[in-house]
Amino acid sequence: MKLRIACVHILKILLLAGLAGKCGFLSAQNDPQSSMYWAVPTLYNPAAVGCDSAIHISAFNRMQWVGVKHAPQTFFVSADMPFKFKNVRNGVGVSVMNDKAGLFNTTQLGLQYSYSLKLWDGRLALGLQAGMVNQGFSGGDIYIPDGDAWDPSADGLPSGDVSAMTFDCGFGAWYERQWLYAGFGIQHLSEGTINLDEYAYSELTRTYFFNVGGNIPIRRTLFLVQPSILVKTTMQALQTDYTLRATYDHKFWGGITYRPGDAVVMMVGADVGNIRLGYAYDIGISALAKASNGSHELMVTYSYKIDLDKKKQHSHKSIRIL
Repeated sequence: MKLRIACVHILKILLLAGLAGKCGFLSAQNDPQSSMYWAVPTLYNPAAVGCDSAIHISAFNRMQWVGVKHAPQTFFVSADMPFKFKNVRNGVGVSVMNDKAGLFNTTQLGLQYSYSLKLWDGRLALGLQAGMVNQGFSGGDIYIPDGDAWDPSADGLPSGDVSAMTFDCGFGAWYERQWLYAGFGIQHLSEGTINLDEYAYSELTRTYFFNVGGNIPIRRTLFLVQPSILVKTTMQALQTDYTLRATYDHKFWGGITYRPGDAVVMMVGADVGNIRLGYAYDIGISALAKASNGSHELMVTYSYKIDLDKKKQHSHKSIRIL
């Protein structure tokens, strides 16, 4: 048992030394960073699936701390759509995320469902997510220094590549009313354990997400002002993104995000037909800024509007297609 506990601590040190952390957010090995979080809310909240009258297929790729060896690289793809059953609005979706950080390679698969009801002249959606998390560790790439204090043959550290998976689930709530929206999501609700081998294991940390934002039209102009906030916490660590964006004529947008203690983010993008393109660049303000060339994030979303109720002249339009 002592060897097992010691190995966990060693793996955590290797994880941090391998730069799998995300600037102070302790559960980052489970939940990667996203600067354009407002564009892919299904990444952290299953209640966001089917939130408007459109089919969405989204993908983003994040390269964190460019120039730093073994820095995190994240790829995420999702698809979701709304449907009606007995005149009740529902949503379904699927998401796949792969995150490489240090000697760890984590893949998450989630199936998502949401149920909507009217509330206070707006819409409240409740969502569930169920899936699997697979994590691999490249034990053969561990660097062990020379010296009597280090024994490469000691039990505890994997000597080769190991991997394992566990069940994972989440919950979310999403509310929209006119130009305002807010959400609350919980990832890794079951806090599963991934047993990599006899002595080494990894635990998923329950993480809470809260976001609020708006799409505020400026009278007599073609501009929308779009402030938003995302708060992430494990109840032991906290990270907040403060974002201000503006969209012109529903086609061109840009904005800035401030993430205290981590980065200032510049982002630009455009909507071309049914396709939304976005790019974000993180300018580091932490100690890592001296060792890296910043972080890059690319996003593309394809949206196809569908008519859930042909009797209505106007379909519901939310933040995903503004």
